[in-house]
Amino acid sequence: MSCCHNYYLATEGHESVFSVDIAAISFGHGVLEEAGAQAKALGMTRVALFTDKTLASLPYVSQVRDAIRAAGLDVVVFDEVKVEPTDQSFLAAARFAVEGRFDGYVSVGGGSVIDTCKAANLYATWPTGDFLDYVNAPIGAGKAVPGPLKPHIACPTTCGTGSECTGITIFDLLSHRVKTGIASKRLRPSLA
Repeated sequence: MSCCHNYYLATEGHESVFSVDIAAISFGHGVLEEAGAQAKALGMTRVALFTDKTLASLPYVSQVRDAIRAAGLDVVVFDEVKVEPTDQSFLAAARFAVEGRFDGYVSVGGGSVIDTCKAANLYATWPTGDFLDYVNAPIGAGKAVPGPLKPHIACPTTCGTGSECTGITIFDLLSHRVKTGIASKRLRPSLA
């Protein structure tokens, strides 16, 4: 529990207490080598590993991929994540996820990678006739995510967005020239 003193002041007739739920967080040297064991513990057998082209050439991604394989799990890398994702890049990631029939997700990257992985998990697990169904109102319909998503382990390579701990995914909706998002506690990764 935290005391904010006078930082958060309630107004009369409105809620005065709020809570923040976050994913479980593992931190420290060697934590990436645990990705396979953690994925297995979450019930994953066929894993989609999301990253971007730049990170795919760095040792972090191969460390995680090798740890997943060492745990006896199948892993397929998607390295087409775009910096500043768009509805089109989310849809491409979702197509990859649907075609791959994955039962778990791991993301290695910054907010763009983690958000893209969240969206792919959502649209592969709960397909919808209209991409905007889950997008926050007033841009989209703001429909609730109907149930749990597949497990997702987020391995952030940057700090700042906090995407590994939130139920929010942000993207550019090209047709409207606006940055918007999808928000649901079900989007929050299982582990960071």
